[in-house]
Amino acid sequence: MQYTYKVTITTEDKKDVIEIGRIEEGVDKEERTVITGIKINLDTADDNVSQKSNAVLAKLEIDGFIREQIKTQLVALFDWTCEEDEDKWYRTVEIEIRSSNNKAVRSFRFEKVFVVDYKEEYQQKDDMCTFKLTLTQKENYLDCAKTFAF
Repeated sequence: MQYTYKVTITTEDKKDVIEIGRIEEGVDKEERTVITGIKINLDTADDNVSQKSNAVLAKLEIDGFIREQIKTQLVALFDWTCEEDEDKWYRTVEIEIRSSNNKAVRSFRFEKVFVVDYKEEYQQKDDMCTFKLTLTQKENYLDCAKTFAF
């Protein structure tokens, strides 16, 4: 089954918004398929776990193609990665996943998320240019992670 994705990243003051991917019907296929995959991992901060703990992090990976339609958003991701203003380090990330028949599958919302890694890869072979955004939620904010099933 094929999925389409929409990722919205918002500063706490809601003044800066980065939106990648489109899920609406009737939108150009290039825009609907720009995100190629999303991984969501709830991970214990300490790998040597002997009992349940609140030290759990949400880790997110967003993979996609570098395309003309999202060049402004990719510049914004790059800028967020290099942000020096601590007030803009942590953001809210909302993810919506839809099936090939445009039915909502899952929706996620993570608060207090920061950039761990941002990577762009440009290759001559097959003209496949890609990006990977790796995010982590601030420790002890797992209660600010929400998911919905439809």
